[in-house]
Amino acid sequence: MVIVGLLTIAPLLYGIYLSFTNWSLNSSAAPQLEGVSAYRVVLSDSAFWDNLVRTIAWTVGTVVVEIVIAVPFALLLNIRTSVTGVVTGFIMIPWITPFVVLSYAWLFLYDGQSGPLHAFMQAIGLVGDSTPLASPTAALWSIILISGWKGIPFLTIALLATLKSIPTELYEAGSIDGAGRWKSFRSITLPLVRPTLGAMCVVLGVQAFYSFDLVWILTQGGPGSSSTILGIQLFQTFFTQASPGQAAALGTLMLLLALVLIVPILRATSRRT
Repeated sequence: MVIVGLLTIAPLLYGIYLSFTNWSLNSSAAPQLEGVSAYRVVLSDSAFWDNLVRTIAWTVGTVVVEIVIAVPFALLLNIRTSVTGVVTGFIMIPWITPFVVLSYAWLFLYDGQSGPLHAFMQAIGLVGDSTPLASPTAALWSIILISGWKGIPFLTIALLATLKSIPTELYEAGSIDGAGRWKSFRSITLPLVRPTLGAMCVVLGVQAFYSFDLVWILTQGGPGSSSTILGIQLFQTFFTQASPGQAAALGTLMLLLALVLIVPILRATSRRT
């Protein structure tokens, strides 16, 4: 417990402390406490609110993509066949692939000159001659699809493990009572899967909320600021603007926002039906 505290609680408290200082990399002076001035600077910046909206859209969009695909995929894999084990192992590839490798692979797929995915999207009229990553309206949504695609395996495996733990006797009893597949899913499967789904949504949502690397590698927040999320703003505040105090304030605000998003999800998914 002491080690856990040193590795998690201590850095967190130190970061909160720094958010109340005037620490700047442009000055050699020691950081001095300045109250909530760093928070005022962050909250008065219109870019923060624009990036917050994009971050919420990014987080929700990523989780929705993961749920929409992972849930039916887990239900299909729960049907035992001779290739289920092989397919289950194969679908983990996106999850275990490093973000850097994944990002450059998708850069090739989206490439406006030779990218096969871009050629397909262009053929059906979704994009023009340029890559969707260069479009202010399509860049963020294109990256959301990539982020969701990477998280699908993790959610699928978690749901599959829960599905396999459901006693078959419950379905047999439901069948005796005249329950069809849809009613069995709604009355048995969904209530028992909901806690796992909620927990995984929190894990994947927090991961997306704090993400930085995928968006940075693909667009660096562009074109313009159309795909800039809070993680990128934090990075730029610390390294580009050389303002660790303001970056710490932004990080603390992100922590509070994450808690605000987490609590309703946990309450909604853990309630009894």
